Amino acid sequence: EIYLQKKMSGSLSADELRTMMKEVIKTELTPIISRLDEIELRFQIMSTQQQNSLAGRDDHLVAVPNEQGEFPEEFPTTIRSLSGIEVLPDGQQNNWNNMKTIRLLEFYGEEFEQTDLYHEHSSRSWARRLLLATKIGVSRIQMNFAQIEY
Repeated sequence: EIYLQKKMSGSLSADELRTMMKEVIKTELTPIISRLDEIELRFQIMSTQQQNSLAGRDDHLVAVPNEQGEFPEEFPTTIRSLSGIEVLPDGQQNNWNNMKTIRLLEFYGEEFEQTDLYHEHSSRSWARRLLLATKIGVSRIQMNFAQIEY
């Protein structure tokens, strides 16, 4: 409005025009840029989940960011390790455990039943692993297949 009033009266300088345009761009584009950032993050999450959905049981998983764009410090290396197989095909001991699953679910903001937290091989532990698998793009079928011996 001020811009139009000053333009009509002919009293708008080039500096005033630049300042006003910057302000208009800032106020009008900031919400659009913010929304584009949200869309870009959502796309990144979904494309990473898609990559993990195509992984075989011994393929490396790609870390999935949370809704704030942060990446977890610890992430299961393979579907086989996430599924809780004690000894991996190369003879190494699996180090992915129930507490790491719980911490990662909390990182993703998931709510889960807080009972039976310390039992590695309980049905609730398996349910939490399945919930985590879903969050990172791994299906129940992939998890079940990972437990089948060669």
